[in-house]
Amino acid sequence: MSILGSFDLVPNSLYYGDCLDVMSGWSDGQFDLVYLDPPFNSKANYNQLFGTENGVPAQVRAFEDTWVWNAAAAERYDRFSRAIANPAHQAILGMHQILGESGMLAYLTYMAERLLECRRMLKPTGSIYLHCDPTASHYLKVLMDAMFGPPDLQNEIVWHYRRWTGKAKRLQRLHDIVLFYTRSKEYTFNVPYDPYTEKSLARKQHYHTRIKGDDIYVTSIDKKGVRAGDVWQIPVLNSQAKERLGYPTQKPRVLLERIITASSNVGDLVLDPFCGCGTTVDAANRLGRKWVGIDISPFAARLVRDRRLKDAGIPIHGIPTDMEGARLLLESNPFDFEAWIVMSVAGLAANEIQIGDGGIDGRGRMFSVPDDETGLVLAQVKGGGYTASALRDFEGTMARENATAGIFVTLKRVTTPKARAAAAAKGEYKVGATRYPRLQFWSAEEYFSGSRPHLPAMADPYTGKAVQSDLFTG
Repeated sequence: MSILGSFDLVPNSLYYGDCLDVMSGWSDGQFDLVYLDPPFNSKANYNQLFGTENGVPAQVRAFEDTWVWNAAAAERYDRFSRAIANPAHQAILGMHQILGESGMLAYLTYMAERLLECRRMLKPTGSIYLHCDPTASHYLKVLMDAMFGPPDLQNEIVWHYRRWTGKAKRLQRLHDIVLFYTRSKEYTFNVPYDPYTEKSLARKQHYHTRIKGDDIYVTSIDKKGVRAGDVWQIPVLNSQAKERLGYPTQKPRVLLERIITASSNVGDLVLDPFCGCGTTVDAANRLGRKWVGIDISPFAARLVRDRRLKDAGIPIHGIPTDMEGARLLLESNPFDFEAWIVMSVAGLAANEIQIGDGGIDGRGRMFSVPDDETGLVLAQVKGGGYTASALRDFEGTMARENATAGIFVTLKRVTTPKARAAAAAKGEYKVGATRYPRLQFWSAEEYFSGSRPHLPAMADPYTGKAVQSDLFTG
């Protein structure tokens, strides 16, 4: 992640956050293969996937909202209805006529935004595999036809499996759909093969046996097997499978190995924008491909790093949406955490020098400088929390730099009376009729509760214009 909070595309890395936000910062034509397994309308218990710490996590709310027609869905639809040159424009308008303002249309507008980004980032020789269940596959196929063109649909793959099912008054549902599209007619494809059955092998040997005088010889038999069709018989993971991680939507690795082998070569770059527990990135890694995984859940990112690809030293990048995400960022990339939290305060710029920074992690200037003051505001980030010695050191830094104000930033709120008293002892300064503390505590926890440091109007560090985001709550 760059100092300004945008994402650099780094192969063999995990990113957490909404994949739309992450992908929008990347340039065109980066990937050889995209596989995505987005959320189904399964009414799954997403708390089971993501946990319930700090109430309902942001990623749970995001998935719940995906299937609900609400203000966000209406806004997405309005954008598509106005974007007459957007490849999904006509498809979305048509499905609005059929579906109305429904949960399904909310999902389709959500998916259209993300599929367009996937299409943009595919190389001309690239392929995309969209995994969907039968409740939405026909609508998604219309979207994909609109974006890629019907001629670029190479296959509608049926993944057939067996599992225990309920007693619903219908036939058992034993398959998913995988839509295979390409960016152009010139695409990578390595033919997959299925092994011969004993009967087919015996029959093939019979037909290839010829009599020549007293000699019997057998002509060559393709050792690879028989060319695979578009119905794949691959078992789901049972509860005892060694690769099972306890993630409810986990797919078998052999399914992803077949897709990756068919539509990429060694060294190619593979993207999974809904990577979940990391089956795609694991398969790509084993097959010698480079890969990038994105998921909105910090829990999923940790699961991939700590269990799926344990000891591989996988970097994780992201912009937090809740305290769990903030903790993950601090744990994985402390410097990125510093940049993110500092630049969450309007008017502060993160320090480009991350080692040997002289105790300064961020700085800014007040737009209106008080009399006999420099107007300089400094920030220091201590992810490990408050200590009296660290606060004294920061006070020394403020004195050395002749700063008017300082913000001591932590992950969790500082509440101890001694700490609060020590900060208050630094006194106040005045801008206009308002008094502000010279030294104050602030935290990621307060950021997520909507509170900001108590500051006057600041000068934007890049434009010099006045910015004000004082949501101080005391």
